[in-house]
Amino acid sequence: MSSYNNLPDEDKILCLHISDMISLCEKRHNKLFSDFLNERQMSLALSVLKEHGVSSYLFWGGYENADHTMLCVYPEYDSADKSEFPFKRLNLKYRKTDKLTHRDFLGSLMALGIKREAVGDIVVGEGLTSVFVKSELASYVEMQITKIGRVGVSFTDLEENLDAVSQEYEEKEHTVSSLRADSVVSAVTGLSRSKSRDLIETGLTAVNFEIITSADKKISDNDRISVRGYGKYIIISDGSMSRKGKYRITVKRYK
Repeated sequence: MSSYNNLPDEDKILCLHISDMISLCEKRHNKLFSDFLNERQMSLALSVLKEHGVSSYLFWGGYENADHTMLCVYPEYDSADKSEFPFKRLNLKYRKTDKLTHRDFLGSLMALGIKREAVGDIVVGEGLTSVFVKSELASYVEMQITKIGRVGVSFTDLEENLDAVSQEYEEKEHTVSSLRADSVVSAVTGLSRSKSRDLIETGLTAVNFEIITSADKKISDNDRISVRGYGKYIIISDGSMSRKGKYRITVKRYK
């Protein structure tokens, strides 16, 4: 795994774990599932899968475009069924007048001693929130949680279609000297070009779920960028220029 020598230790551990999953799948001819992975971890996993030439895999988080997914690696002669993924969607209802946030739900789960990698997306709605947790923890969560903060909640079988869930963003306009990755990362993070270049060259930046290490990579319209420790962004650019000859871009930052 020499190609990951520059990554932080926790990222190396994940890469080795994915590599072990691939080896065990080939050896045992069984499907294997990871814990929930965030966007950066999905990027790392994709890099390892490509390095090993693996094409029989599936990421799934319970609905399309989920931010946290599990990875299934399966034998080439087999296939992955989304219903087989070892997680469960729990739906909690409460009064619509009670305003709860993602942080409120995640905090309550963490207070139960549940690790973040055992929890997938938390989709907060009006009076109904869906939480994805590993199957082995679902009954425990249902028994333990009666309140989120001071708000009484109850579990229900009522489900909403999450495929059309709209992500909330904060939008800002920027001008950049070029559409190179280091220039765009500098704009969205507020860091200098040199520090932005360091974030890229040390593997802490991903574009469209792919980790990049070249600061001169060109960023295109609707590219999704994630910078570890700084957030996730969508870059909107139609190629228009300012009077000073700089590119105008709109940055949508995930809330």
